[in-house]
This record gives sequence, structure tokens and C-alpha cells, in this order.
Amino acid sequence: MNTSNTPQQDDKIAPANFEQAVIQPAAFTPSDGKQSSKGINIKPVTIMLALLLLLGTAAVWFLFTAKSVIVKTIPQTTTFEITGGLKFEIDNHYVMRQGTYQYTATHPGYYPLDVTIDVDNQQNQVKEFAFKKLPGSLTVDIIDDASEAVKGTVWLDGKLLGDSAVELTDISAGEHQLVVKAPRYFDDNLTIDIVGMNDHQQILVGLKPAWADVTLLSEPQGAVLKSGDEVVGTTPFTGTLLQGEHELDLSLAGFKSWQTTLTVKAGDSVDLPRVYLEKSDGVLQLNSKPNAVSVTLDGKYLGLTPLNVSLTANQKHQLSLFKDGYQQQHQQINVPSGESRALTITLQPQLGQVTIHANHEDALLYIDDRLMGRANQSVTLTAKQHTVVIKKEGYVDYATTVMPRADLQQIVDARLKTLEEHRWENIKPVITTKVVNADLKLFKPSDVFTMGASRREQGRRANETNRRIALKRPFYLGIKEINNAQFRKFVKSHTSGHVKGNSLDNNKHPVVNVSWKQAALFCNWLSGKEKLPLFYTIKDDEIVGVNAQSNGYRLPTEAEWAWISRYQDGQMLKYTWGKKLPPMPNSGNFADRSSASLLGYVQATYNDKFAVTAPVASFAANPKGIYDLSGNAAEWMNDFYEVKTGLSMKIEKDPLGTETGDYHVIRGSSWAHGSMTELRLSFRDYGADARNDVGFRIARFVDATGNE
Repeated sequence: MNTSNTPQQDDKIAPANFEQAVIQPAAFTPSDGKQSSKGINIKPVTIMLALLLLLGTAAVWFLFTAKSVIVKTIPQTTTFEITGGLKFEIDNHYVMRQGTYQYTATHPGYYPLDVTIDVDNQQNQVKEFAFKKLPGSLTVDIIDDASEAVKGTVWLDGKLLGDSAVELTDISAGEHQLVVKAPRYFDDNLTIDIVGMNDHQQILVGLKPAWADVTLLSEPQGAVLKSGDEVVGTTPFTGTLLQGEHELDLSLAGFKSWQTTLTVKAGDSVDLPRVYLEKSDGVLQLNSKPNAVSVTLDGKYLGLTPLNVSLTANQKHQLSLFKDGYQQQHQQINVPSGESRALTITLQPQLGQVTIHANHEDALLYIDDRLMGRANQSVTLTAKQHTVVIKKEGYVDYATTVMPRADLQQIVDARLKTLEEHRWENIKPVITTKVVNADLKLFKPSDVFTMGASRREQGRRANETNRRIALKRPFYLGIKEINNAQFRKFVKSHTSGHVKGNSLDNNKHPVVNVSWKQAALFCNWLSGKEKLPLFYTIKDDEIVGVNAQSNGYRLPTEAEWAWISRYQDGQMLKYTWGKKLPPMPNSGNFADRSSASLLGYVQATYNDKFAVTAPVASFAANPKGIYDLSGNAAEWMNDFYEVKTGLSMKIEKDPLGTETGDYHVIRGSSWAHGSMTELRLSFRDYGADARNDVGFRIARFVDATGNE
């Protein structure tokens, strides 16, 4: 039998002989109480294998979870470092886990690079970074046309960089705008590319001169030459001036200064003509008694005294001094060259007498705020405008102005009014139409006056018979004439036309070329818009009468117009400016030199600067505050035209005119009037149809309660 099949004694029985084996009981051995133990014996090889297995697993896990990262720089550098996590460089890229790393690199000529690399979850990533060039330096040398060095300044991108011929450092690399400047030279602008990388560049710039040679001689010599406020030399002068415009001034003691404007172009020499200086003026130190007197020299206004006046030497001059309330003084004066002379001229007061009447004997009179005593007296005043105020307790002050004249005694009739009367007078002193924005002023007359003209008055017409008028009824009157824009709110298609190409149709000019009927219908239209009773009664499209009790809009009555335009301080004015022709300057718009080519008769010495109509209110208002009562456009009146005999002189109270007629009254001169007859305020005309010099203004009565 093979021994290999023999069962081991202490192990086990071979399966083939299992049934033949005899089981022997083992001998019992009592326990000694100690447990037998057998230690685990781990060999070093086993440990090494385990570690290698662990490292292999970690490597596989890293390779499966890491990302491929390529890091590039511009320009590419070989000097760099990556810190901040586990990474492996394989060929030209890194295997890196997702996370944040710090990348530092250097390259000659560039700022060091220190950036953060963020590795995300993408498998393949490229991280690219650019180096920034270090700054460079620059030297700019400047030369002129003769290649001579010039000192100047260098400006980079609009800011001063430094001086020329000096190394200018710390200039960022790249393209820059360079401006080179030097006094008295034209600037040079150029574009320069700074290399940077601590490199130094040097350029040469040629500047062109910005001046020209100038020569100036004077007789006598030695005069000081200035350009503006700068002294540039003395004559004979040979020098340079910069390109541009120069205000040259040549001065020499004892002589008048000489000025001229010279335009210099660089490179173009200028040889100015010889200047012959004139001897200086004499100086007059002019004073007057009283002070603040107006002065003219040879007809030219100089101002108010005291004055220092320059006079052409060795020549006679005419001085004229004038002041309101004083007699004019005229004197010839001659001051030698270079001398100064003092002169004081005394003006004699010009006096006039004014008689003051008041309806209360105990009223007090104040003139120019000075108490003069009781109101009923005559006072002598200088011939200038004075303020007259009459006062009494319980009454409203009466105030007016007077202009005394030596050849005319003036009378002021003052009626003091109670406080109640005053309150009534202050109810809406000015109203404005809601539709055409026209202002009307309140008047409360209480006067008896003579309307018309004396037969002895030069220029009077037969229809200007004297009529005694008592005007008592309060009324509103348009401050200005109705203009084209206002009338076109009523008739949109209206045109005032033109005269030989001179337009009458401007918005602010008075409306003309309207008939009396059109003017009256305009008034009714305004009344209707404001729900006022109509003044004019219309039947079958014709005006057949008036409602005298209506306070609707209407045309002024002839009596109202005469009182407004002529009645002043108890007297009737002849002209708006005084008693004589020609008109005073700016008195109104009449036939004058500006309209000579259009009209047959004009005031040749007067010029209002308007050939035809002017904008309403272009000239001063009359003392009652109404514009254009004389000149511009003549005006339609409410009254039918009639001529009174003038024999009875019976007082007419608030007349509206006769009830019937073929024509209506026209009052006031116009732009087309220039004769003595037409310019007088008493001049009357008539018509019915439209004319190119006739317009109108509006009016309204005030009802008995003092309301509108």
C-alpha cells in the first residue's frame, strides 16, 4: 500500500477507509485553567502588498476625478510656479483636481504675473494669461528751422509730461498722443508708440515759428508801443509779434494816443506806415451851480456835471448847459494843448407861476413833499416838473404834476374827494377782455370843457366848432388800439393790407382797413362772448341804433375821446407834445421822413422810424395813460358825423351824437397825416368805409352802482 494513503494519526481518516476505522476514545486530561492562545503572524510582504493596493486605488481615483489643464502665457515663459493643491505635470499639461490654485510667473521686460487659477468640472481646460509690459522712458529734443535747440514742454494724452531734452520716465507701453510746445512756436501734434519694457526712446521734433517781423516808425520818435496791455517796445520799433490779431497802442506824453488793429501772419513781415502823432487835447474841468446839469459840446451830449472834458487843442468849442427849471447857458471855450482848465458855470433859475384852487379852504398844499401852507394860493416854481399834493383830513389826497412856464400862468383846480368817492373810484381801475386780452382803463370824469377849436386857431377847419361838454358818466376806455391779432379772433381772414410793399398786417400793428360797421360788430361780438348786454341794436344785419344804458363794449364817443386826448389840468391841449410844430422826438407815428416816398406832405424834420403803422403803444402814453391818441391809426368814434353851429354854446351832457346819419366821426391823426391841420388834437374827419389809416379802440360804460 502507498504510504500516501495512510491516514495520519492526529489528523483525520482518509475517506476510502472510513468504514473500516475503529474509533478510539481519547484519554481525559483535566484542564489546568489556562486557555491556550495562538498569535496572528502578519508578514511584511503582506503589508507592502496592501499599501501598494491602497496607493494604486488612490491613483486610479485621482486619475478618474482630475482634469487636464494647460497653462499658457503671452509671451510664453518658462519661469513659473503653481501652488495650492495636488497636481502632476504630464508632457505639456497638468493633471489637477477641481479647485483653486495660485499661479506666479516672471518674464524679462514685463511685470510679474500673480493670478488665481480656478479649475472647474470640465475635463480639458486651457488657462491663458498675458504679461503687462513694464513702462518705458522718452526724451524729446526740440529744434527750430535753423536746427537750433529750443526749450519747451512735452504733453502726453492731454497732460503735461515734462520738459524737453530731459528723460521722461514711467510711460506706459502703447500708443500715445504727443504734443510738443514751446513759447512763440506753433504746437506739433504727433502719435508715438512707446515700446516699454524699460526701453528708452528718443525723438527729435522741429517746431515752426509763430511770429512775424514788424517795423513801426513814429514822428516824433520815442513813443511807447503796446500790444493790448503789454509793452512791446518804443519807436522806432523793429521786433516780432505773434500770429493773430493785435490791438496796437502808441502813446507819447503831450500827444494823442494812436491805435490800430493789426493782423499778423507768421512769417509775413509787416512794415507799418509812419505814424504822425497829434498833440494832445486840452482838458476842461467843468462844474456847475446847481450840480447835475446836462452838457453838450459842439452839439454832442456829454453827460451831467461835474465833467472832465477833452478838447481839441487850439480850437474854439461851443459849450451848452441846460437843466429843467433853469435858463440855458452857452459859452465858447478854448484850451491849449496839454493844459487843464477849471470852469464853473452858474445857471439862472427859470420861474413860472402856478395858481392852486381847492374846494376846501383849509386844505394843505405840498409841492415836492414840502409843505407850502394852505392850498388856495399862487406859487412861483422853477420851470421843471413838480409834484403837487393837496391834503385834508377825511379826504383822499389830490395829486398832480405841473410844468411851470415863464410865459404862462398855470391853474390847478383840485377837487378833494371823500373816502367813499375814493372807494368807488378804486373798483377795478383796469379790466381785461377775456377773449382778446385787451386792457381798458376806468375814467370818472366830472368836468365841463370846450370841445373844438377857436376860429383864430391856425389850421382850424370849419367842422371844429366849439361845443360845451359836461362829461360826468364813468366809462372804461381801451388803453391801446385794437391790433390785427386781436381783430383776427373775430374775422380770421382779415388783412390790413400794405402800402407800396410796406405791410400793415403785422400782428401787433393796429388793425386798419375796417369799416365803422365792422368795428361796431366787433364790439357786439365781444359783449356776446362775455354775456354783456349788446350796445348796438342790429336788425336785418344792419345797425339801427344803440342801447344807451348798456355797459357792453362799444366805440368811444367823440366827447370821451376829446376829454381823454385834450383835457389836461383845466385846459385843452393843441398837440400831444405842446403848442408848436414840429413834433417833439418820439411824440408819435406821423407822416415824416421815413414815409416821404409814400406820402405827399410830411414833417421833414421829424423821424419816427416807421414808414406806415407801428406796433401799438410804441410811443409814450398821454398823461391819462392812453396810447396812440395822436398818430399811428386814426380812430372810429361812436357818433354820427354832424357839424354844430356853435352859436348857443349850450352845455351837452355826456353826448352820444345824433341818432341818424350817413357817416361817422373819425378822430386823431394817423401815420399818413403830417400837416398842421391834421396833427392838431381838435382835427375832425368822417367816413363810413374802410381806410388804410383808420382803426379803432373799444370802450364801455360803468353802470350806476360803480360796477363794470
